[in-house]
Amino acid sequence: MKVLRVFFLGLVYGWFMKYILDEIFMKDHLRMITNENALLRERIKSLEAPKSLEAKSLKRTEPSPQPVQHTEPVTESQPIQSVPSSRTDDLKLIKGVGPQMEKKLNNAGVSTFEQMSRLTTTELQNILGLSKRVTQNADNLITQAKKFAQQNSKR
Repeated sequence: MKVLRVFFLGLVYGWFMKYILDEIFMKDHLRMITNENALLRERIKSLEAPKSLEAKSLKRTEPSPQPVQHTEPVTESQPIQSVPSSRTDDLKLIKGVGPQMEKKLNNAGVSTFEQMSRLTTTELQNILGLSKRVTQNADNLITQAKKFAQQNSKR
């Protein structure tokens, strides 16, 4: 009788462990598929967008914006109002971004989730010095940045 109890408990324990492992791996697999789906949609949009040589050359030759001139004279009692600096986000909230990677991004002028979400995979790899083999990692970082940017825009 003892053997049957041990067998039955082992069978139930095995089913339970299989269920737990399947849940863990299924969620991970679904997350990877979701990230890949978002990446593929982005690539399709970029391929469908018309890219003519004229549009590219216009973007490069656009004049830089002229500074706004104040009509009121600035006196010593009035502080000079400069353009407010853009806020910076803690890029280390993105899984896989550490202090050194955040420093590289900040040195490249990327200090917010919005700026990072607008980067292409190649640009991110060039900034971070990632090899071509880790394209999936760069895509994952960009996808996470987009999620954080969306969360910040809702606030």
